[in-house]
Amino acid sequence: MLLALGQARDSSCGVAGENAVIARTASFCAIIVVAAAATPGFAANGRAVAFTGAYAGPELGAHEHHFYLRETNLATGAQRGRYYRAWGVGGGAFAGYQFPVGRRVRIGAEVGWGIGGDAPVAHFSGGTRYARHPQWGVRGTGRLGYMLTERLLGYGTFGYGGYRYRDDNSAGVTNAQAWASSFTVGAGAEYRLSTRLGIRLDFRHLDNSMSQILVGIPIQF
Repeated sequence: MLLALGQARDSSCGVAGENAVIARTASFCAIIVVAAAATPGFAANGRAVAFTGAYAGPELGAHEHHFYLRETNLATGAQRGRYYRAWGVGGGAFAGYQFPVGRRVRIGAEVGWGIGGDAPVAHFSGGTRYARHPQWGVRGTGRLGYMLTERLLGYGTFGYGGYRYRDDNSAGVTNAQAWASSFTVGAGAEYRLSTRLGIRLDFRHLDNSMSQILVGIPIQF
């Protein structure tokens, strides 16, 4: 039996792969920031505009890590595959900048760092197994939001990210790499508790790797 990860993962590994993921994430955010900064903003009578400027904060919630494993029978060529998933507590930190576009539309960019979650495990006959132990991850996203009320912002995100894993591979799975990286999408809502402090509920998905549901505390600067 031949075991292989059934979906594309980043071919880089080690320090080189780590640097590549971070560089791609930073490049994506730089493009978003430059594009957003060139967009005309709106400020009435010189007053501060809600949901604009720099912000940062912590986040905590649930991380779901997964992988798709394909099994090939070497004698018959028959294949079968399935997902292996695991949920666990995770958290991290984020920082970003938002620009106003008219009275209610907001665009910006955000970077984030995350850690946590449990390892999905596939067990096989003979006591062998394949497990992916999550280490840490980074992401860079663009944000597009709309003020539903003066205190509530709904938004969507799109960008690039990666997560580093430590593999337990006694089963001999092929295509296993230290980094899983791809596009990331998400959506959420943020409520301003005061002019500087807010709370948000955020969902994110990193393709072929993980999903997150997190509560964050954005602090405006």
